[in-house]
Amino acid sequence: MIPGPMAFDLEAALAGVRGRGPCVILTHDNPDPDSMAAAEALRALLEAEAGVACTIARGGIVGRAENRAMVSVLGLVHADVGDIDLETFPLIALVDTQPETGNNSLPVGHRVDIIVDHHPKRPGAARAAWCDIREDFGASCTIAFSYLKQRAVPISNTVATAMLYAIKSETRDLGRESSEHEFEAYSELLRLADLEKLYAIAEPKVPAEHFAALDRALRAAEVRGPLVTANLGKLGYPDLVAEIADLLLPFDLAHWVLCIGQHQGAVYLSMRTDVEHAHAGSLMRGIVDGRGAAGGHGQIAGGRLHRPVTSDQELALVYGELVTKLAGALRISEAPRPLVPRE
Repeated sequence: MIPGPMAFDLEAALAGVRGRGPCVILTHDNPDPDSMAAAEALRALLEAEAGVACTIARGGIVGRAENRAMVSVLGLVHADVGDIDLETFPLIALVDTQPETGNNSLPVGHRVDIIVDHHPKRPGAARAAWCDIREDFGASCTIAFSYLKQRAVPISNTVATAMLYAIKSETRDLGRESSEHEFEAYSELLRLADLEKLYAIAEPKVPAEHFAALDRALRAAEVRGPLVTANLGKLGYPDLVAEIADLLLPFDLAHWVLCIGQHQGAVYLSMRTDVEHAHAGSLMRGIVDGRGAAGGHGQIAGGRLHRPVTSDQELALVYGELVTKLAGALRISEAPRPLVPRE
């Protein structure tokens, strides 16, 4: 069994919510597999052990091909947060996110009762009676998995497959920021998950806009020593910045990657690094510097700027400013050169 930290008392947490439902479980906006899987596991726990009916809701879209496949293959159902009234839910939960981080649809200062997350603790989290933030875990769904194990809640095929894929995705097959908790959960979930469905999620068909974005990225990518950056321009969906950042990091000279792009006027950023004990989340917050919401942890980070852009020229200026700040923070002074030589 994966033990929880001594500071968190699951029995007391369940006693505090028992019979108080229904509950709305909010993922972060444009949710990734970890957020979706953590929501499914928390719902299974609350329904089985607290008699609380749950609705999972999200803001934004599920854009990345693998994430869309996860929803489709597993039959996951999410309400659009814009279609529900939070005031009708006696319990509100956040998974894989926290209040006032700018990446979820919980209004600023709004009541929140449950928080399950593995990112660094933010001040707003203190107002949740059930606040379980474990920065030493590699995935939020692993925390929720520990709940199911502790209470011996049967794990359905669907929830097991969701959690297995989430850990696989979040830690890049246990190779990035994984802990012993992820290793133990992964081995147990392998016996419970549907591996054919797992393959269908991990190897989905992708739309033409994926290749269009990749083409733009290769043409636009710039190299400054160990830093690779790319302005992707207009995005078909926000997750493309993370998708392309993941694809650029394997370049043999790259140790840091920053991609930016805009979707419906909003500017999205994604950072990746393979530097051990890096602080990508802190670095991202530093370069955004109050202009938007940013966060992450050791080797992955993301952000969104508050002020919309209205033209390619404006996005290019924002890109230049952010890259200059990041290069300065990393003490990189090399002039940029194209990743792919232009003919």
